[in-house]
Amino acid sequence: MHRLRPFGRAPGITASSVAALALIGILCFAQRAEAQGPPPAPEKSGEMELPHAFFTHEGLPEGVGSYSLRVAALTSRIDGESQNDFAFHLELGLTKLIGLHIRNDRFLNSPKTEAMFQFGVLTNEAGTMGFAPIIEFQFPTHSGATGITTETGFTTVLKGEGFAFNQVIHYNPREDAADGSASLVVRLSDKIFPVIELLGEGGRGMPTVGNVLAGLKLRLRPGITIGLAFAVPLTRAKDFTSQGILQSELVWGKM
Repeated sequence: MHRLRPFGRAPGITASSVAALALIGILCFAQRAEAQGPPPAPEKSGEMELPHAFFTHEGLPEGVGSYSLRVAALTSRIDGESQNDFAFHLELGLTKLIGLHIRNDRFLNSPKTEAMFQFGVLTNEAGTMGFAPIIEFQFPTHSGATGITTETGFTTVLKGEGFAFNQVIHYNPREDAADGSASLVVRLSDKIFPVIELLGEGGRGMPTVGNVLAGLKLRLRPGITIGLAFAVPLTRAKDFTSQGILQSELVWGKM
């Protein structure tokens, strides 16, 4: 899911600086990991696991002791001007059936960060398909923001030999509004993974806003991936005319 909120101005911080920091960090991490030798063999091969999409949640909780962190620099064109932001999304498994997601898709312009609990109540033995109810709490992370908002919803997943489809829907009963996304990640090779996502929101008295995102992820080594994507609006109501995304993804622990 990718929150579609109006942008504000965020002077002094540019997407290029965030991107540079992200790339420096991930390359240093990769170099250090290379110097330390190959990582311990995970429970499931890192080469077998597909990377995450750019914004969409995984449809089932991560395994216990597994962690995933996505950090992205965003550059959006709005009314002929460029505006910048960054996003982060941390996923971890708390128990065999419960996962925790902490994220903010527009940290500089979104006053609240989300903590979402995911309950994998329905899944097959292999974990390749399933359904998970969710409950989400949005708590203030900017000065001036107050109160905690609660939302509910569900996620689903369907995985095959070389693809992964994930979907999430969030519903805010107080505003009678919903938002969500769906993603498809495909294995082109052991290191190259095309990604497509549909993202949107709408509700009573609100315009329906939708975007489509197409991108490519490159696996540098097991657990370390970088990605580039481009998003455009599908609806007349829109938050931007185009958006570029540069993302780094780290996965560690029991994979």
